[in-house]
Amino acid sequence: MTKNIAITILFFIFSSPSKAGDKSHLEQYGDIAEYGIPVFAGLVAVMHGDGDGLVRLGEGALYTAVATHTLKAAISARRPNGNNNDSFPSGHTSSAFQGAAFLQFEYGWQYGVPALLAATVVGYSRVDSDHHYWRDVAAGALLATGIQYGVSQGGYSLTFSPFVEGDAVGLMAHMSF
Repeated sequence: MTKNIAITILFFIFSSPSKAGDKSHLEQYGDIAEYGIPVFAGLVAVMHGDGDGLVRLGEGALYTAVATHTLKAAISARRPNGNNNDSFPSGHTSSAFQGAAFLQFEYGWQYGVPALLAATVVGYSRVDSDHHYWRDVAAGALLATGIQYGVSQGGYSLTFSPFVEGDAVGLMAHMSF
């Protein structure tokens, strides 16, 4: 039965474009799983009655989103399809891998391995749909996994400091592992 379910899922993911525009099932999967994996991770934490874990999931999601979008703005890399300049790193991939890494670090390989495989398909969907290069996907995966490792394993320190220098006002963040 498990084999039939896996074959059905693979057929759905890798079949021809759907009626929803020109997006393939694979690309639609990536769009959904970007958020679906972290939401699933939150449901697992709730099912385990793990309020502290839920907080760590939220911390990891926040830090990953801030780091991802800061890098996108700073690097301004062109996408392979030429649409815009926010290719590096992949946000879909970093979001999916953050949730998957949470499951791995908090609940072990039984949750982590399937979630990491699902997140890998998200990364593949972004390259296959010509939204990202492999380097974008790898960077998103590594960034999210590293941040969630620091949050989940407790080996990090995060400090925010406001600053005013002449006409410049800002917020400086320092993270050490």
